[in-house]
Amino acid sequence: MIEWSKKLFLSDSIKEKPKRLRKIRKKLEKPDKLRFGAFLITLNSNGSDLFDIYNILMFPAKHFKKENADVKIIGVAKNADDAKELTGGIVLKLMKEGVSLTPDGLKGFFKDT
Repeated sequence: MIEWSKKLFLSDSIKEKPKRLRKIRKKLEKPDKLRFGAFLITLNSNGSDLFDIYNILMFPAKHFKKENADVKIIGVAKNADDAKELTGGIVLKLMKEGVSLTPDGLKGFFKDT
């Protein structure tokens, strides 16, 4: 299941064009129609890393269609460089807020209530 965090981080290029974010969200509901690039930052599911960065074009893959494949999107960037920069910004912000940089700490921070 793909879930969007309410504490979503956006790269500057996405913030400048809010319509692009709406388009990305809409296209993920119908992944067979993905035709453009964007990068999604998700909480890591393996328990040892903090984040995963995916090209949006990977989401039609069978792995993401399985019911047991939970993906929580916490950031959206226009390209790979923006995604890396955004990930660094997320880590700095979390450190300033005193969030534990462990998989459990991150899950707690991004838990939507």
